Amino acid sequence: MISVYIADDHSIVREGMRSLINSAPDMEVVGEASDGDQALYDIPRHAPTVFLMDMSMPGCSGLELIEKVRRRAPQTRILVLSMHREDHYATRTIRAGGQGFITKTRPPEELLDALRKVASGQVYITQELATRLAMGALTGQSEDEPHTRMTKREYEIFLDLARGMTVGEIADKLSVSSKTVSTHKARLMEKLNAHSISDLVRYALSQELL
Repeated sequence: MISVYIADDHSIVREGMRSLINSAPDMEVVGEASDGDQALYDIPRHAPTVFLMDMSMPGCSGLELIEKVRRRAPQTRILVLSMHREDHYATRTIRAGGQGFITKTRPPEELLDALRKVASGQVYITQELATRLAMGALTGQSEDEPHTRMTKREYEIFLDLARGMTVGEIADKLSVSSKTVSTHKARLMEKLNAHSISDLVRYALSQELL
């Protein structure tokens, strides 16, 4: 039996996922959370086969949540279910330690297939993205959008700034100094050729990153 823990800050989404997963004869939902902090507390105790998580939630979320779950529950595999575009987040998800990425626009049966693949030890991405990555490797082309050249920490700070967080708030969230956050901010703004927070917001919206 594949045990699944769900984390999403929208109760209607959790209810839908719970109903779908429990309808499958080989799966069961063993827990759920509305934020990343609760998930971090629960997952080591539940030890689910798969952690099905939204990319953007209150508390610990995104790539940071993936990395922390990997450290605290290495036996649990991670599948990200997100509204964000696959080509923006799937590769970063895998690099952070996740085993799969699927968007909320995909059919329900595809989500069940993704859960089964991840639970069996495979990595799940859609065939469309796999084809694009393969073509890029064959032609020598790679991701060339400015945000793809950021480090993981720069990218995380970039999204927090675009969401309206201050340098001080980000420093508290990441448990680093404000000076460290300011240094990352300067570097990421240079990579994006941005001159203000408004520029960051416009870029994030144009790339559908928020």
